[in-house]
Amino acid sequence: MTAKGSIMLLIAAASAILAPNAAYGQSRSSGDDSKKSFEEFRKGILNDFRDFRNTLLEHYADFLEGEWHEYESLKGETRDKTPKPRKVPTVNNPRTETKPKETAPLISPKPEIPTVQPAEKPVPAVTPHPGEENDEFSFFNVPLSMPRIEFKTMRRLTSPSDYAGSWRELASGDIASKIVPPLKEKATELGLNDYLTYCLVNSYVNGKFSAEDPSAKFSVIHYLLANMGYDIRIAATVSGVPLLLLPTNQKIYARNYMMLNGDRYYVFTPEGESLEKVAGEGIRTCTLPSDAERGKKFDLIVTDLNIPLKPKSFRFEYGPISLSGEVNENLMPILYHYPQMPVEDFAMSNVSPGLRASLAEQVRKQLSGMDGDSKVEALLKFMHNVFEYSTDEDFHGFEKPYFIEETLYYPKNDCEDRAIFYTWFLWNALGRKSQLITFPGHESATVEMERPVEGTSYSYDGEIYYVSDPTYIGSSTGMVMPNYRGLEPKIDYTFGK
Repeated sequence: MTAKGSIMLLIAAASAILAPNAAYGQSRSSGDDSKKSFEEFRKGILNDFRDFRNTLLEHYADFLEGEWHEYESLKGETRDKTPKPRKVPTVNNPRTETKPKETAPLISPKPEIPTVQPAEKPVPAVTPHPGEENDEFSFFNVPLSMPRIEFKTMRRLTSPSDYAGSWRELASGDIASKIVPPLKEKATELGLNDYLTYCLVNSYVNGKFSAEDPSAKFSVIHYLLANMGYDIRIAATVSGVPLLLLPTNQKIYARNYMMLNGDRYYVFTPEGESLEKVAGEGIRTCTLPSDAERGKKFDLIVTDLNIPLKPKSFRFEYGPISLSGEVNENLMPILYHYPQMPVEDFAMSNVSPGLRASLAEQVRKQLSGMDGDSKVEALLKFMHNVFEYSTDEDFHGFEKPYFIEETLYYPKNDCEDRAIFYTWFLWNALGRKSQLITFPGHESATVEMERPVEGTSYSYDGEIYYVSDPTYIGSSTGMVMPNYRGLEPKIDYTFGK
């Protein structure tokens, strides 16, 4: 066993606070005057912001009609090119634990890959509006309904003037004021983040104009999301394939992007057009004023989705721990097709808070009679024995980190899925600070212990964390897989910081 190592992280942070206290303070005559002046100042700033944003939208067609510059399309990054272990090692010492009880399989031994069905035929509305005609469409196989607003699109857009004409036609009918409010209401009702709001608008437009050219549909999507306050750009390849460009708060792996004003804009193609097909082409888009308020970026962290329930039972049992409940199967197509974020962003997300709270309480109660460190070991052995290992490439054909809800659904998972699952329970069920750590080709975990443990550990912010690997079958806390002994891991995320 290697000697104890120490990880030192250098974190640089800079902040600037602009506070007009000096000039502002001199003008105060009383507390009431101060409060009134501040409110007027704040209101003025907000009004200036709205005016600045509205001015951009009012003149957007002019920018679309202007010169479109060509940019290089950059190939999406890969999080880690080191291959994962095809098979996980097992500790050589004989196992003395009891065998897991036989339980019914979670789902079929073969993966049930969620597919998104094309919405060619009308689907029943989930939330009909009485007395109104509705546009019915499918959002990742979930039927939805919106009040019907009649408007037209141009047939096919091939030039900057076409895209400008499409924007002007939509603006002249004041389409944004009619459609944006119900779209925002629907997004709020379903608990959608910014990225899934983009998906919602995409589904609505594709359902309403299923027969139209992708360029026309992308023009409508661009118009609606820009009027919802997002910085979304419309573009086209040199050969004319329409594209949407989204700046995001999180990095996205395995997706092409281009750089604009120092920001990454990820490339989204029409359905049926692969990124590989357009990867070698330049991308053309209009130029906006450098000082324009372009809108907000798209956030990808998932929190409290409220998608109609299609229950799927699960049960995992080993030793003193038994997890059971129902996962929402309607979530699976949404999560399966979700962009590939860094592992820490999957760990930060909380897709189904109610379900997770129930699972944490189950573990908390079941281990209540044990001392603190014994709880950690019981949870670690549970992780070793209830899941079947498979790399994403073998099981899905591509890299696919899981949200916790997906780990409850699919019969197989790999190291990052187990590490996310394990560290979440260490903190949320046992109250133990824990960290996601990564070696080349392998995601693992560390945990604080009440008593010193023999094995590998490191110091972080004055705390000692011990390696506790949910993929190293039969290991105890402190043990590192043979291939990674002596290597210094990178810390991805800390639970309990």
